[in-house]
Amino acid sequence: MLSLYFEAWLVTHVSLDDKPDYVALSYTWGDPQDTEIITVEQSLVSVTRNLHSALEHLRYDNTDRVFWIDALCINQSDNEEKGWQVQLMREIYQRATSVSIWLGPADATSDKVVDFLNVLGTKAMSFGLDQGPNIIRCVSEQWRKLASHPLSFRDRSRQRVTVEDGNTGARVNFLMGDLNELYYSISGSHEQDRLFPVEGMASLFKRAWWGRIWVLQELSLAQKAGFVCGMKRLSRRRCTAALNAFKALGLVFQEMHILKGVMGTAYQSSVAMADFDWRPTVLLSMWNTHRRSPYPLLALLRATCIAGLYSQLKNITLEATDPRDKIYGLFGLAADRDRLKELGFLPDYTRSCQDVYISIAVAILRQGHLSALSLGQFSKAQTGLPSWVPDWSKPLGDTLQGVGTDHMTPDPEYNASGSLLQTEPIFSGIGATTSISVSGFAYDEVRDLGATWKDLCSLEYTTYPFVPAKKLLEELVRLSFLRDKIFKDLKERICAAARTVTAEIGYNDNGRWARIGNQRYHTAVSLMMIPVNGPCEMNLPNSGFLELIKSDGIQPGIDMISARKYCGEIAAKAHRRKPFVTAKGYLGLGPDHIKPGDVIAILIGSQVPFVLRKSVDRKYEIVGEAYVDGIMDGEAVARRESVGALELI
Repeated sequence: MLSLYFEAWLVTHVSLDDKPDYVALSYTWGDPQDTEIITVEQSLVSVTRNLHSALEHLRYDNTDRVFWIDALCINQSDNEEKGWQVQLMREIYQRATSVSIWLGPADATSDKVVDFLNVLGTKAMSFGLDQGPNIIRCVSEQWRKLASHPLSFRDRSRQRVTVEDGNTGARVNFLMGDLNELYYSISGSHEQDRLFPVEGMASLFKRAWWGRIWVLQELSLAQKAGFVCGMKRLSRRRCTAALNAFKALGLVFQEMHILKGVMGTAYQSSVAMADFDWRPTVLLSMWNTHRRSPYPLLALLRATCIAGLYSQLKNITLEATDPRDKIYGLFGLAADRDRLKELGFLPDYTRSCQDVYISIAVAILRQGHLSALSLGQFSKAQTGLPSWVPDWSKPLGDTLQGVGTDHMTPDPEYNASGSLLQTEPIFSGIGATTSISVSGFAYDEVRDLGATWKDLCSLEYTTYPFVPAKKLLEELVRLSFLRDKIFKDLKERICAAARTVTAEIGYNDNGRWARIGNQRYHTAVSLMMIPVNGPCEMNLPNSGFLELIKSDGIQPGIDMISARKYCGEIAAKAHRRKPFVTAKGYLGLGPDHIKPGDVIAILIGSQVPFVLRKSVDRKYEIVGEAYVDGIMDGEAVARRESVGALELI
């Protein structure tokens, strides 16, 4: 521990068992070359400028204040000490009297932004917006109703409501009219004096602290935590409530635009399109989650490493200078850390990144989490990783399925391996040669490929926003004619294409992702009717197409709202994926590096099929997961009583 005595910092050695009174500091080191000198005991010690600034702002002039600071309390050059100190981090931040989070010095807008968040956060707390996602969803649904009314309408209901968050167990009581007034004050359609300072919030929430993997446990484990920016203070609860109000409002505006085609004001668009709230939302939601139902390590990795459509952008995932810290920085939070220890995994800075990533993948798969195979990337930044091991050092692309609020359960649900029971995988080899043997079988083979979403979006003549979706649908219908085995007529081909292009996932009537079957068939046909000239224009059998349109009662023209929603669904699933047709005639959507000759395999215990590439000695590399229309609900395993094993390298 460190305390300030006159102008020198004093070091005190204590045991956590003695319950010392101290403040744990959460901060970013900053540029290691940009340093200042402080006095520790009788020695001059170099610290980064950001840490020096934190100490200057957080010290008390007339009272001793005791801090725990990693840069000064851990020998950073001793890997062995760092390893066992990492295992103590959980207790250090959990037992601290408080955790002070240093965001940095004030800038031109930060004081006003922090003041705004303090005021709004206090109001939002009275509606439970400092709690879990269920309350946020309830608030957003109420605000959607208000947004659908004429601007002159004001709902000042005195009805008292009680809302319970199923994840945290929190219950809040409030007057519905008070919640409505909060919406009116920030919506941008009514009063204008309490609007979110979006640009200033972006500046504050894009500061370096929000992007660091270690801060997740530092914030989540703290009994009491507060943010410090310059001379301004903001409690964790107020910050959480204010940001959740922003998130709830953004969901309203996004639905108005995506599902209803309503274009809002410039302010409303800035709230809906804000790109700074992903990291803060993950960080601020975790402390509530951890109190009630801590996540296992795989769930924490999903929450912090998957960037989805934005996998090529910055400010999306939580980062670490040392790629091993993508695992070590989460270990203290993991609900299954004791089980991971039993399986032989412990933080150890003498191990290579390759060894750490392989070891944690083995431990996760031994717990039965076969869905982790969907997170592997065919190309990796870290060398020496088998194809089945995720490279956590870089942002991961989106999986076909999302996950539930537990960040573990795949959602919506597929069932490619049917009712066959998963068996424990078998591992062999060392390092890059480590292989995994899983129950499964090769079912089909990729034969022909179509153009990707990226290819179609880059065509010079593509100026109409629906054209890439139209072209991708046509690509899938074209592929269906190359293997004329399973489709009876044109309608079946279009239905299959309409399902495949979104992996059969879209918005349901409640605005949530779900399996939607053939609900987009009419919209798909309408999109394909758009007249566009270009090199990829498809020649559908005109007489058959026109006869189909007539028999199904499809009118010329297009429903813009339905088309906009469908195109958004297509973009979400087709991004960085490639359409294909198999030897047996199934349409599919797979990784963008898929090749003809790749194998479509069913791994028992996995909800989705996988694309594998043949290697030496009857072994396979994982290329990635795939949607294969017609075998997503156990059709491939029907009447199979036993399967073999596939060895993945």
